[in-house]
Amino acid sequence: MTRGKRWHPSQESDELVFAACNRFLSQLGTQFDPHDTGNDNERRGAATAVAEWLQQEWQREDLTREKIYPLFWEAARRHFLFLRPPRETDLAQRIAARYGLDEYRRDPESLVVVNTRGADAFKHVASVGADLVLSLIKRLGKKKRPVHIGLGAGFATMIVARRLAHLLHSDLDCPDLVLHALSAGGFLVDRPEKVPVTYFGYFDGALPKVEVVPLFSETVVPSNEYERVMQNPGVRNSLDRAAEIDIVVTSLASAKDEHGLLGQYLEYLGRMESETNALKRMVDNGWVGDVQFRPYTAEGAIIDGCPVKAVTLFEISDLVARAKTPDKYVVLLAGPCGECSRPKTDAIIPLLKQPNLRVWTHLVTDVDTGARLLSPIE
Repeated sequence: MTRGKRWHPSQESDELVFAACNRFLSQLGTQFDPHDTGNDNERRGAATAVAEWLQQEWQREDLTREKIYPLFWEAARRHFLFLRPPRETDLAQRIAARYGLDEYRRDPESLVVVNTRGADAFKHVASVGADLVLSLIKRLGKKKRPVHIGLGAGFATMIVARRLAHLLHSDLDCPDLVLHALSAGGFLVDRPEKVPVTYFGYFDGALPKVEVVPLFSETVVPSNEYERVMQNPGVRNSLDRAAEIDIVVTSLASAKDEHGLLGQYLEYLGRMESETNALKRMVDNGWVGDVQFRPYTAEGAIIDGCPVKAVTLFEISDLVARAKTPDKYVVLLAGPCGECSRPKTDAIIPLLKQPNLRVWTHLVTDVDTGARLLSPIE
């Protein structure tokens, strides 16, 4: 079969694009050209070998070696290819030893250090987090179906949801899922990528059946209004089903990071006459970070003292309790800030040291953060 001159890889079927990529990867570094007039051991390019294979097996004389690389990029666009970032197991072992993380000996997946640096480190941490979530889904799928996933707000969780959805577009073994929004999301109307309900759309076309449980509410409310808001129908239904959630996926923010949503909201309040010292009061109270918009100090959760509360399904104490419950998992993404790459070490250390802040069963971070987690001690 031949095509016209105006060829584009997007015209090709999934079957051909995948076959070309699979053949390309299997050919790398293995092919020799027996017809080469020079050295018989001169290696032949993988693209040439794949082109010849397509011409012979697929009767596609038009697919020359120059068209193989566009097919490869097309496969990447269609999410047929997934890079798996490397892990730094030695650093993970040292962190586990320093902080007395006994669970690491039982399950090395409980603490993952991704061997990546730079501006994209947070993306690679989230990618590994997505792969970890999928393995936990399949672990639970042997015992129960469907598996319920709770998704928090923010860049990192968005990347987890997107990669997980792409993986599920071709995974025949994944059990059915129910996705829960853990919070209403961000108050920044121009940043929908930080709002959990927007992640649900990624799963359209996934092979397993996927149901959703949204959460409809104001994102942040005055603390004295919180209990009333939690009784609203858009929140009550989601809250009543929170116990069904098997895997929580969330991240954290450092109080020192200007891009954290809670800090941004407190700064916004500071520009209002009624709450001019909101941010300062929180810092004076020892605020070092927040998980699911719930602030904490180096010693424990801040129960009172914050003038506002984000609407969310779980308090810090709830996450701690879930982390101790068999077959309940909390995956905490602890990479650098997705906007400025600032590490969150100061906010992570209390979550490693304090039992009343152990909100995670699985923690994923990067090598720079991992090194910083050791430097205050070593």
